[in-house]
Parts: sequence; structure tokens; C-alpha cells
Amino acid sequence: MAYPTGQYYMDGADLWLVYGITISAGSDDLLKPPARKDSISHDWEDENGIDIDLSRVYLQSREVTLQCNLLADSEVDFWNKYNSFFAMLIKPDLRRLEVSELSKSFYVYYKEFPSFTRYTRIKKGPNAGKIAAQFQVTLVEAEPQIDSSNVYVIDEMNRFIIT
Repeated sequence: MAYPTGQYYMDGADLWLVYGITISAGSDDLLKPPARKDSISHDWEDENGIDIDLSRVYLQSREVTLQCNLLADSEVDFWNKYNSFFAMLIKPDLRRLEVSELSKSFYVYYKEFPSFTRYTRIKKGPNAGKIAAQFQVTLVEAEPQIDSSNVYVIDEMNRFIIT
């Protein structure tokens, strides 16, 4: 059976190899652009519309909730993996979440486990006898970054402008 190594890393540690964790849903939300913060504006009583500063764009922080699965060989292995994963998440500072499929890193911190389901031992198949659990973990990207290396400026005739 092929195991899902090399897909997700947290601070350089492969989530599958170190913690027995796979991510089955939620990472697509990392592709959504974060919401824009309101720009500084003023509504003058004696003018139409508003006076708004659009010279800079600032983004809001964003939350992402990942659907995770943990597979362990035994109850002792389960608690070792679970406790070490949680201890890593709550360390001070930001964690670097790398998503190989996206070739991108996100700097996040732990917010909560909104759900956790512990399953009974797996009864059939190649993982029979192992313990599986499914849970969600919510992470916050405090300072979303936009990769401006592929942003192009064009003029009214659709010609590239070199700045």
C-alpha cells in the first residue's frame, strides 16, 4: 500500500511520516484570496460619493479548517502521535504549513479543533487492527501574502509595461 508521504509538511516535518496524519479536505480554501480590508475613506457632507484612499491594499487574516485523518498502529502509538501533533501546533510563533501540490507555504497558527471523532479499530483491509481518528483543525493565516512575481501591468492597448 502506498502511503501519502510528501504531501503536507508542518515546520518541515512530513505530517504522514511523523504524525500519521493525512489531510482529506479543506486545503482548497488556501487558494481563495483573503478578503480585503476597508480602505481609509471619508464621506464629505458637501461632495458626492466618498473620498477613498486606494493607493494601498491591505488584506484580512483568514481561517482555514482542514479535515484530518490520523492512523496509528496501536493505542500507545495513537496517543504519542496525537499528543506530539497537538504539542507542535500550540508552540509559540507561527507554523509553516507546506502544501506540495500547491508548491507553496503558508504561515499559520493554531486556533481550535472544531470536531474530533475517534473510530473503533479498523476491522478489514490492509490497515486491519490499526486505530483511526478523524478531526478538523482550524488554522489562522495572520498575515496573508500575495505573490506579486507574476503580476503584469499592461496599457490600454494590452502591451506589457516594464516598471
